[in-house]
Amino acid sequence: RAIEEEQFLVYLQPKYRLSDGSPCGAEALVRWFHEQKGFISPGQFIPALEKGGYISELDRYMIEKVTGCLDQRRAEKKRFVPVSVNLSWMDFYDENMLEWIVRGLKKNNPNEQKIRFEITETSLAAIGENHTRMLMHLKENGAEILLDDFGSGYSSFGMLQDYDFDILKMDISFVRNIGVNKKSESILRAIIDMAHQLGIRLVAEGAETEEQVAFLRANGCDYIQGYYYYKPMPENEFLQLLDEGK
Repeated sequence: RAIEEEQFLVYLQPKYRLSDGSPCGAEALVRWFHEQKGFISPGQFIPALEKGGYISELDRYMIEKVTGCLDQRRAEKKRFVPVSVNLSWMDFYDENMLEWIVRGLKKNNPNEQKIRFEITETSLAAIGENHTRMLMHLKENGAEILLDDFGSGYSSFGMLQDYDFDILKMDISFVRNIGVNKKSESILRAIIDMAHQLGIRLVAEGAETEEQVAFLRANGCDYIQGYYYYKPMPENEFLQLLDEGK
């Protein structure tokens, strides 16, 4: 019923290019505003939806909302940037869901795709070899794939060896340890260098301080997503930022 009544809202957190500080994308995050209880934390409702087998319905809702927004911006010839949507591990066990995504991708020129898909390391480990072919099927049809939470403890370099990810999102724990833990800083440098040698771009998630941003810029990180620039915001506020050229 919450989906039917559009109680779920799209919030967007901008991603910024470190080389020049320009906005270069965003991540779509779901928020639930209940008519009686107000905002409900994703930490409460997402596990419940996964347990009940309804998470793919919510993921589809988010994809439709983001795609609709991007299509409207394109039609109005207004500025837009790529937006990434999170996929649950359960989506990869629903071939109808994934084929629906592919049909949407095929409607556009691959060079014009502005929707990206994020999958966490834990999700990639959970879907198993038989279902990762669907991940590559999305990429073959023009989708850019982001591997989220890289370095969160489930990392396998085999993931990078076997699959052509476009972007790695470094786990927030590394960014928080900049200026605190020299080992974490060395690991960050190594991840950035390795990714670039593989032709993969890097997003540092959770950057909040000038010290963190300066370190990431000095060491060649490509993008930042964090409170240093903006917190997640309602869709209309994000679009206003784009219209104002911020």
